[in-house]
Amino acid sequence: MKQLFFKFLMFFSIMGMAQQNIPIDSLYKPDPHYLEDQFYFGISYTVLKNLPESMTQNGFSNNIKLGFIRDIPLNERRNLGIGIGLGLSWETYYQNLRVSIDEQTGEVSYVTLQNVSYKSNSFSFNKIDFPFEIRWRGSTPEKYKFWRLYTGLTASYVYKTKSNYVTDNIDITFQDIKIIRNWQYGVNVSAGYGTWNFNFYYGLNNLLKNDVTLNGETLDVRTMSFGFVYYFL
Repeated sequence: MKQLFFKFLMFFSIMGMAQQNIPIDSLYKPDPHYLEDQFYFGISYTVLKNLPESMTQNGFSNNIKLGFIRDIPLNERRNLGIGIGLGLSWETYYQNLRVSIDEQTGEVSYVTLQNVSYKSNSFSFNKIDFPFEIRWRGSTPEKYKFWRLYTGLTASYVYKTKSNYVTDNIDITFQDIKIIRNWQYGVNVSAGYGTWNFNFYYGLNNLLKNDVTLNGETLDVRTMSFGFVYYFL
């Protein structure tokens, strides 16, 4: 009964304010301690750099990521700050380096596919991301669309890897291919206006482990990606 009474009281109070031409928006008070852009989702096209002549990339190699970044404003206006986060990402690279594992010895072998007919060949991996950002934005407590520029470093730990080779007759997948370096580091830049923003990443260290060689040459493969990132809350 008490709840019903309070509901009627709230209703007639609102009606009374409406009759007095008091706008409902005037009851809203902007939060001076607001935070921005703490969750993100992104998708990018990825490119392998520094490939040897016998190794080529093909297909739509991609990166999908999502996570949380703790927004830490550094000034009273709250348009300058840092972000420290945790996320997950999934990367797939379509190229002609076929990776195989001997089921008896566990030895990993790899060879470039040349003059061979196949539908697709890829290696992929899952990562835990640890982004650190320096953040500038044109936001205010009342403004939900604004310019932003975020740049920083991302450290990633690769916890799962696999390769996949598909032809007209076979579809072979190997787990834990052991040629991908466990820790990846890169520079990350996001810029734009509103919700969707341009995103760029460049890897600072070798994607592959140091003992991965091809025709006697040690591979020093770097990654680069560009796409879009969606920020919210």
